[in-house]
Amino acid sequence: MKITAIEIDNIKGIANLNLNAELVPNKVNIFVAPNGFGKTSFGIGFKSLNSSKIELDEKHLHNGDIRNLPVIKLSVTDTAGSRLLVADHTMNQIRDEFDVFVINSQLKASGTVQRYGGRTISRFSLDIQPTILVEKIPNQANFDYRKTVLNQSFGANSKVLDNVNGIIHNPVLLRRILSQVNINELKLGRTLNPLQIFLNQINGVNGVASNVLQYIDQNVETFLEANVEINKLTRIINQMKFPGQETLAKSFLVAWQLIKLMYPMTKTQVEKVFNYCDFIEYSEYTTRLISDFNTTRFSIAPVVEKKKLVVNWPKAHEISNGQRDILNFVALLLKARIDLNKQNQILVIDEVFDYLDDANLISFQYFLTDLIDRAVHRGINLFSVLLTHLDPNFFNHFCFSDGKLKVFYLKEYNIDQSLNLHKIIYNREEPSIKAELDEYFFHFNPQQIDIQNKFDALGLVKEWGDTNKFHRKIYREVENYLDGKKYDPLAICFALRKVIEMKVYNLIHNAVQKDAFLKVHGTKNKLLYAQSLGIVIPETYFLLGIIYNTSLHLYNGQNITNPLAFKLENLTIKQLIHETCRK
Repeated sequence: MKITAIEIDNIKGIANLNLNAELVPNKVNIFVAPNGFGKTSFGIGFKSLNSSKIELDEKHLHNGDIRNLPVIKLSVTDTAGSRLLVADHTMNQIRDEFDVFVINSQLKASGTVQRYGGRTISRFSLDIQPTILVEKIPNQANFDYRKTVLNQSFGANSKVLDNVNGIIHNPVLLRRILSQVNINELKLGRTLNPLQIFLNQINGVNGVASNVLQYIDQNVETFLEANVEINKLTRIINQMKFPGQETLAKSFLVAWQLIKLMYPMTKTQVEKVFNYCDFIEYSEYTTRLISDFNTTRFSIAPVVEKKKLVVNWPKAHEISNGQRDILNFVALLLKARIDLNKQNQILVIDEVFDYLDDANLISFQYFLTDLIDRAVHRGINLFSVLLTHLDPNFFNHFCFSDGKLKVFYLKEYNIDQSLNLHKIIYNREEPSIKAELDEYFFHFNPQQIDIQNKFDALGLVKEWGDTNKFHRKIYREVENYLDGKKYDPLAICFALRKVIEMKVYNLIHNAVQKDAFLKVHGTKNKLLYAQSLGIVIPETYFLLGIIYNTSLHLYNGQNITNPLAFKLENLTIKQLIHETCRK
């Protein structure tokens, strides 16, 4: 399955958003947009999807107007074809096919009003909302495991039975048994009678336990081939390789004990055992995990409150933002593992990771990757969407492999999508023009050259081979950009490098040093060289490195137009470029 388009109407700051982007399952889909665009509104929209409709708080309606009815539409395609899923205030087709979970900030303002001597004093604080991991804890349910009773039922050679109480309450094992084995068939005479015959043969073996196990090893394959459901049960146990139970004989003996325990139980009762065991394992796992990431001075752990499993947090001001965010993220991701059950799942993460330090960012990415890998292993389509104002193409804090990462830019810009300038970069290593490109096109050089014939031979815009004409092109794009007209973002990168290098070059008065400046590789390194000569470099020139340091080493087909436009549309950056290029 793929999600090919998303449309959102009338949710908080979003009047209408049409996103034509192909989301592939089990990848990290990053939606990049500037602050104020509506990323939080996107998250609120998906969080408002209940089982039957969009249930949106009135304060989250667009402009607070009850006439602005919210709508979310998903265009999806799979082996059944393409179709549109719609959710509004009357229906929810999305939840028919998708489980949806949203992770966002859990901060909530709280306050008290007190009166002192006739004066009213208000006190406010930021609280972190408790995280409810499990809405309803299952009732305690276990197998009635008494080994002495099982020994008596087995017979003379019960010495080969191990205490497997821990194994039979393993939730992974129980999940596989419930989904793959016909429990009712295990109770029928056509299953139990051959099992008893084989058991009598086992009890007829003389000698120590090792002799009995050897007999079972030699005969169990033949027995299992003739008994389908016992074969399934034994193979499932054997595949899990429990310590001490790795042989097929040992796995069969565990299966026998399970059959005896399940005989008086209905499938529903076995499911209750599974649900309780699954809860216990989940509770222990979450306790360990939260403890591992708890660097605060507080004891933070899941607790049972009114049949719910809850994590209560300290006051927001009592722990750092980074501590709060990573602990909150881990807890909510653990909750997502409980809530996401369908074959198709959507996980939206709204900026909770944007301000984490490097170490916690690695932790964040590890847990998300682990969740994705778990989905792949279980054959689930997990569409994870990260909403952020940080562009992964400019910041190295995202360490996901390229094959797992897809970046989309939500805001549309008034830009020229022509690839003509990109084609120059694609040919950067072409031997016939490599030296000229590096010296005269990608950086400033006071001399001008004309290699139009070489450009023409390579299918590039011929006239741009004349550096005078190339400069007119890129400087014209700067004027368009500063005047609010359509522009080519890549031209701004080219031009800004040249303008800054030219201005610094003109500040150097020694001819030998000027020549040395031209030979330094990289704009930033050129600035540092000039600075070492005692030249005072405006701090603006370094700050604009976010634009001119954009890598101009691209493989054929790679496009950096949108990432550059995302930065160039920042009003502060635009003002800095104005000061640099027009003064």
